[in-house]
Amino acid sequence: MNAAQYQEHPLVKTKIIATVGPASCSREMLQKLIIAGVDLFRLNFAHGKHEWLAEIVTNIHELSEEMARPIGILGDLSGPKIRLGVLPGDEINCRQDMKFRFIQGIETDNSQELTCTYESLISDLRVGDPVLLADGMVAMRVTEKSEDNEYVECVVEREGVIRSKQGVNLPGVQLSTPCLTEKDLEDLAWAVQHGLDYIGLSFVRSADDIKQLYDEIEKLNPIEAPHVVAKIEKIEAVSDIEQILKLTDAVMVARGDLGVEVDIERVPIIQKRIIHLCNQYRVPVITATQMLDSMQFNTFPTRAEASDVANAVLDGSDAVMLSGETAVGVSPLAAVEMMSRIVREAARILSSNLHSEETTSNRRLYAREVTEAVTLGAGMTAEKLDADLMVTCTHEGKTAMALSKQRRTVPTVALTDRPATARRMTLYWGVTSLLTDVVDKSPQKILKYIVNYGKKHGFLSSGSQIVLISGTDWSSLGHDMLLVHEVK
Repeated sequence: MNAAQYQEHPLVKTKIIATVGPASCSREMLQKLIIAGVDLFRLNFAHGKHEWLAEIVTNIHELSEEMARPIGILGDLSGPKIRLGVLPGDEINCRQDMKFRFIQGIETDNSQELTCTYESLISDLRVGDPVLLADGMVAMRVTEKSEDNEYVECVVEREGVIRSKQGVNLPGVQLSTPCLTEKDLEDLAWAVQHGLDYIGLSFVRSADDIKQLYDEIEKLNPIEAPHVVAKIEKIEAVSDIEQILKLTDAVMVARGDLGVEVDIERVPIIQKRIIHLCNQYRVPVITATQMLDSMQFNTFPTRAEASDVANAVLDGSDAVMLSGETAVGVSPLAAVEMMSRIVREAARILSSNLHSEETTSNRRLYAREVTEAVTLGAGMTAEKLDADLMVTCTHEGKTAMALSKQRRTVPTVALTDRPATARRMTLYWGVTSLLTDVVDKSPQKILKYIVNYGKKHGFLSSGSQIVLISGTDWSSLGHDMLLVHEVK
């Protein structure tokens, strides 16, 4: 199918994010994934050079325009990931109670010595601190530290095999490394230059890390500043979550490293708590990592994985994310199609009472008071009438966010004249964004546009009811009008 011939524009609720990698980077595959249900694409700056990523961004933007469908792009900063150095023979079998020493450098010939990419590791560690390797499969604990910071000695508490350049996790250890590395700053500048919509901040430890990223974005003086996604994958971030929610634009529950940083049995409860708080604070939340992990190697998931995705939707996630499944998996298209079927089925039983009473802590994400009141009335009216659609116009996306966080059963279409806003709203639960110049027109012209569009794409017909949120010129307080229209 030619992108220009694409017609369908489904009204989806929970959004799908797909990570782009070698298996999914071609223009043809990107188009297939959009048709299958991808709303945003994730670029992982830990993999791929800027030249390769630039071509992907160009293709996504071009496809978005040709298909008349806003598609967001999330740039995921690598962060201060700590990795093992080169091991003798590239792997070591760590037996229970064996002792190893971490020394300075990145390579050693001694099988009882380990090195890593983080220069301050030895100085940051203390006796009694845990050291987790191989995604937490191997656990050690510091038993001795030299006075001159030349080494720390560790004993194996959970045995297993470690390999060169695997990740190192230090749960609860106060690291001296900054949240943003030099590579992150280079990637951030590139992301702003290429108009990415969201920036994922890895290994967030506190709200101060969010402030630092905002400061760095401001220094770049962007025409449209990207929104920030705080990745929750460290226990320190879990402890400071409410302060983080007061500042960030969105949150990702990054269960990979989080599952290493905390006891694995706590991850499901922490995930549910974060999603619940995000719903309270009106912060879009993404659930990520290993959602359909077996589909990296198979074209069908396990029953447990399908349940995991559905439960993330039912808990209140705005979006669910695919990582290795679409980046390097055997069939990225099958993974997205399966994810789409699961989230649509789960969305059918979602209740509009899912959300809890909101706090007012993150005021940046709120519209004006009149608009907030009118959108609340619009949501109640739409459900009372069993309407087919809610429609609003928005410049910054705040009115759409107000409708999204009500979690109504009636879908929302948000019209905007700003391309950046249209792409950002692809993360908002229950909101289908459309880029159009009718935003500042009369309610009659707005309704004519949406009725024609809805009939063309099959979600409106004669007798359909639309609840329109719009503005009059009677006041300057925001959207101050609610109108119910029946399609002729």
